[in-house]
Amino acid sequence: MRIALCDGNAQSLKNTKKMIYEYANLRGIELLAEEYCTGARLLENAAEYPLIILDYNLRGVNGLETARQLRKKNPACAIIFLSAYTGFILDSFEVAPYRFLLKPLDRNILFAALDDYFKAYTENRPLWVKDGDDTFCLKAGEILYLEADNKNCFISLRDKKIRCHKTMARVYGALPKRNFGRINRAYVVNFKYISSYNSDNVMLRNGERLHVGRSYFKSFREEYKSFSGAKEL
Repeated sequence: MRIALCDGNAQSLKNTKKMIYEYANLRGIELLAEEYCTGARLLENAAEYPLIILDYNLRGVNGLETARQLRKKNPACAIIFLSAYTGFILDSFEVAPYRFLLKPLDRNILFAALDDYFKAYTENRPLWVKDGDDTFCLKAGEILYLEADNKNCFISLRDKKIRCHKTMARVYGALPKRNFGRINRAYVVNFKYISSYNSDNVMLRNGERLHVGRSYFKSFREEYKSFSGAKEL
């Protein structure tokens, strides 16, 4: 995933980029952070970044005006303002910023903002699935689990199952790894819908119970703990 960092201060830009890559390594997310020192250079780029971290104090076109132009070019992008100047906060509402962060940048506050963003981003990622003559557009967050069926798989939703003419491994490869994990050879589960688990079973919020393979339990437990942020006592 490519994101943009735009900051008129070279040291601030360097520090933010360092924190971004630290976050990506901790969360297992593949990110490429591209740097810009002015709003004009950012606007000249043809790329439509899903996430932009933007300073207000830029040479030439300031951050707010840059955001206005970005909104015309890429209405769906998430803009995080990063600035020591707070006088434009009320005016910034017109461009619907995702967050407003203060300099000097606090690592924990940045990580929390990115966690919120990636949770929303991954859950709303579209997935096109063909079932016979019908084609469905699903969101990753709607999927409870995948079930292997030879060279096909079943996609279980809250109210129905869809038979997809692709292998479970292929569908799993298109899903956000932070949110999904394998619990045995035949099942991949969405961590969001787990209510409890033990060494034998995963219990889902809809009452279904899925078997956990012995060789998968350790990796599943670590992945689920990382997703939920919970600590075992």
